[in-house]
Formats: sequence, structure tokens, C-alpha cells
Amino acid sequence: MSLGKKVLSKLGAIGKALVWLLYFICADGVIFYAFAFIGIDRNIYRGVYTLTSSLVVFVTMLVISKLLSIKREPLIKIKKLDPGQVISLVVVALGMLGFVTLYIIVADRIAAYLESLKNVMEEYRDSVDRFSDTPQIVIPAWDTVIYVLTLCFVIPITEEMTFRGVIYGQLRRAFGPWVSVFISALLFGSLHGISVHIGYAIICGIIIAACYHLTDSILAPVLLHSIFNIFGSGISTFMSFEAFGISDKVRSDYMLGTNLLSMLMMPLAVIAFAFLVSIKRKKEKELIKLEETSNIQVELTEETTGPVDEKTETVSEVEAKE
Repeated sequence: MSLGKKVLSKLGAIGKALVWLLYFICADGVIFYAFAFIGIDRNIYRGVYTLTSSLVVFVTMLVISKLLSIKREPLIKIKKLDPGQVISLVVVALGMLGFVTLYIIVADRIAAYLESLKNVMEEYRDSVDRFSDTPQIVIPAWDTVIYVLTLCFVIPITEEMTFRGVIYGQLRRAFGPWVSVFISALLFGSLHGISVHIGYAIICGIIIAACYHLTDSILAPVLLHSIFNIFGSGISTFMSFEAFGISDKVRSDYMLGTNLLSMLMMPLAVIAFAFLVSIKRKKEKELIKLEETSNIQVELTEETTGPVDEKTETVSEVEAKE
């Protein structure tokens, strides 16, 4: 392939990735206006709204991935994870949560001296607080349950299908794995806006995409994202709903315990990530060895069948002469 075609191929891959990112944003916008048209307040029924938006994106991304995989390498890789990989991914997810916790603590300390950052931190907390703009008394308990379940299980599937599945998959075909890891992480970070979110979202995006590459299974990023959301915001959101009757002390103890545990898991997460790297390298070596063995067998077969063909030809010649 010429240099010009290679450049066009890479630009085309980036363009497609941006199209899928734009679609992800627009799909949420369509559901937003649909709810407004019907007259459903999405602030009150955020659980229903979030679930609907996530399912619409998931179904369409699934269809897109199937269409883009026709007569080509599958865009989304799905393999069964072994127990060692699952345990490592859980540790990495908790370590990632510890990193974000530390990130927010540091940002808070800096915000104490910078008024502009202080305002940004307040906006950030409002954005991650399910009940910041709506009185809890008007929110149905069942919608809160739907919201938490969607946050913990549906959103991870939808976002990973989009960013590590379709977007990363398109980029991987043109750039290879590691460049695609960083580009997809930048796009993932940009989704969270230019605020406190973007810094840790990019780092988390790199970790998640790297784990996808190391395991060759979309189940890995889904598991990472799900564990992160469960302990990062899912349980705390559930406990914050006053109608469930969970005391402030229990909520405070949970938050303190989760923060401490996740930060303690950070060094173990590095070891777990290294373990995933070692597994990947081992499998690659086994694959190379298998290919070499297969090539040797082909060569031996050709050497064996060669003389037989010559003998057959000689016999045929003799018969022809007779």
C-alpha cells in the first residue's frame, strides 16, 4: 500500500470513529427530545430515561458492529475469560477507582487555593449526584432502582460496545492496538466534557482499552466498567435515597471504607495488570510456536509427497511406453 493510501486509511478510521462518537451523543439527544415531547420529566424519571437511551445505543451499535464485520475480521472480540483474568480485572477496576478517588482528593486540595477550580469542583459534584437538582420526594423509588441497575450494568455494556467495541475496533484496523488505545481513550475523555471528568476519564479509558487488547474479549472492559460503577457510584446512589431508610452513618462508613480499600488496591492493580500482560505474551508465544510447527509439517508433507509424485509420473511413463 502506498503512503498516500495509508494516510487516507488512517484518516478514514479517525473519521469513522468520530462519526460513531457523534452518533452516541445524538442518540442521547434524540431520547432527550422524545421525552420532552411526550412530557416526561427526565430529572424525575432519570432511571427510565437512562435505560431507554442506553438500550437504543446498544442495539444500534450491535447492528453496526455486525455489518462492519461482514467478510472481515470481527470488529468486536468476545472470548471467555479464565479465572485468573477475572480476578486480575476486578483488582484493576478497584485500583482504577482508587486512582480516581485520589485524583478528586488532590483536585479538592488545589481548589482550596483556586476559586475557578472550586466552582468546577462544585459543578462536578452536582453532575455526579443523582439528586442534586431534583427533590427526592418527587422521585419514585422504583425509578431510582432502575437508575442504579442501569448505571451498574447497562451503561457499562453500552459504552464499552461503543468505545472499546466499534470505535476502538475501527481504529485498530488502521493503527494497530496501542495507538488505538490512546486515540479511543481521548475520545472517551472528550465525551465527559472539558472539566474535572476529562483528566481521569482519559486515564481510565487507556486502562480499559489496554485490558481489552490484553484479553481479546469485550467482556473484560465491561467487567472493569461495571465494577467501577458499582463501587464508585451505584451503591452510594442507592444508599443516598432517603426512602430506603439507610442512615447517614452507614453511608459515611461505606464511603470511607470504599475509598480506603480502593486506594490500597492501587499497587496491587499494577501487579494485576502486569499479570494480564504476561498472559498475553505467553499466548502470543504459543501461537507463534504453533504456526512454526504447522509450517514445518507443511514442509515435511511437501518433501514426502514430492518423490511419490515423481514415482507415479515414472510409472505412468512406463505404462505409456508399453
